[in-house]
Amino acid sequence: MNLSQYRLDEKLLTIFEHLTDEQKIEKAIQEYPIEDIARIFTYYELEQHTYAKSLLLEKYKKDPNSLFRYTRDMICGRWPEAEPTIMTDPSCAYYYVLYAIKSRWLGAEPTIMADPEYAYRYARDIIKGRWLGAEPTIMADPEYAYRYARDIIKGRWPEAEPIIMASPEYAYLYAYLIIKGRWPEAEPAIMKHSSYWRFYKDRFIL
Repeated sequence: MNLSQYRLDEKLLTIFEHLTDEQKIEKAIQEYPIEDIARIFTYYELEQHTYAKSLLLEKYKKDPNSLFRYTRDMICGRWPEAEPTIMTDPSCAYYYVLYAIKSRWLGAEPTIMADPEYAYRYARDIIKGRWLGAEPTIMADPEYAYRYARDIIKGRWPEAEPIIMASPEYAYLYAYLIIKGRWPEAEPAIMKHSSYWRFYKDRFIL
């Protein structure tokens, strides 16, 4: 391993150099943030140590973000014992799938589908197609309803149009990139935003 990449400053070296592996693990987890813990463990090649994992799970049992980041940066693969915590947060669950699992994670899908952004991303990047169970959540957000129509459905999404047309920005983009023409029903909403109304008029020669 190229230790220069993880070189600890003199203060940390002074603190940790004389300790046993177990003492290093305990002190790092008790006293330092996750970024420093990762540096210390990598420098001393403790990132896969069973005791380190056990104490990390205990400290961060309610912190899915820290466990995900450690998994991504240190474990570089699945960490099954951390998964019950990671799957409680939509963004952490999505990124864990992306970096560690690389296929559908059925246990985490109820959490992911509760968030419009990460439900859309999961459909786009993992399912690579429509995710019918998540569509009620996705269509409740104008931005991700528009993106889902553009990237997943690749055409009009009638059920989501009442939500999309409430946003001048995404109503304009929906007309421009999906309908590819005027969208009369959305024009009163687009008209409320001077810039998007100007773009709309210029695009469709009103």
